[in-house]
Amino acid sequence: MPLAMTDDGIRLYYEETGSGTPLIFVHEFAGDHRSWEAQMRHFGRRYRCVAFNARGYPPSDVPASQVSYSQGRATDDIRLLLDHLSVERAHVVGLSMGGFAVLHFGFRHPARALSLCVAGCGYGAEPEQRERFRAEARTIADFILSAGMPAFAEKYAYGRRACSSRPRTHAALRNSSGCCPNIRAWAPPIPSLASSASAPLSMISSTR
Repeated sequence: MPLAMTDDGIRLYYEETGSGTPLIFVHEFAGDHRSWEAQMRHFGRRYRCVAFNARGYPPSDVPASQVSYSQGRATDDIRLLLDHLSVERAHVVGLSMGGFAVLHFGFRHPARALSLCVAGCGYGAEPEQRERFRAEARTIADFILSAGMPAFAEKYAYGRRACSSRPRTHAALRNSSGCCPNIRAWAPPIPSLASSASAPLSMISSTR
């Protein structure tokens, strides 16, 4: 099983296909590496495509301590995956939670990015909505800690906002860690951050 080791001893599971210029996919909160199957199949014909499971999403390690989860950790895990793969620079694509990690990757490690594609990462970034976002994040985290991820998966994947990928979303959430909500406990303002990006940046957003 392919595993990349981080600098704090966490093993990250990844899959890859194709050859050529590296293209890294970073998944959302309600997903894992399987979320990118269609993109891996398509772009794998021209690129070296890699999708990985974030920490807290088996078969990647699930550290018990909350200090093992942060925006900085999510960002640096991308860099450490590149190091493991002996990749100097790559195109990096992220969705939602993964989009925040990719955006911050561009700020922290701009020399490692050929380009950034950031999709749907604006939730919680509006300054006037900051406290509402934090309250929602706390409510979700409390529910997961009290009821467990299987119960949250049922609620999140099959609720009124569920999408066509809900069976895969359900499976990913059931297996993920209860500590994962801490990754998105703080979301910075997107406009001010995006203005400081030095790598080519594509941002895709939609209304909720």
